[in-house]
Amino acid sequence: MNILLLDDNQHRITFFQNSLKKHTLVVCRHANAAIKALKKSSFDVIFLDHDLEREPANPEDENCGSEVARFISENEIHCGRIILHTENRAGREAMAAILANCEIIPYSKLKKVNFHSLLKTEAIE
Repeated sequence: MNILLLDDNQHRITFFQNSLKKHTLVVCRHANAAIKALKKSSFDVIFLDHDLEREPANPEDENCGSEVARFISENEIHCGRIILHTENRAGREAMAAILANCEIIPYSKLKKVNFHSLLKTEAIE
């Protein structure tokens, strides 16, 4: 699977890299990098954090998950699954309002999930 990860936290990035070794993982630490990756390639799964630069971000900011969500929506980017893993409730709600078919799995819950089964299932209950 081709997977895009938007996150700037090295601990989380390492977790995803270790959990998804059998897949192609494109790691983006900035919203602009994620948008460039989406223009260049298609992805089976997209994981979006909201807050970049270690500060809670305003959903209207350019360097946040909401900016990537807006790009996905406005450009009708097709992806098998979009998973919002941010812990920021306001950011998560803003992204979910933009992306009709996304799943919400905060990182605190995601790190307890078996990625093998997560990627095989159609949706998380």
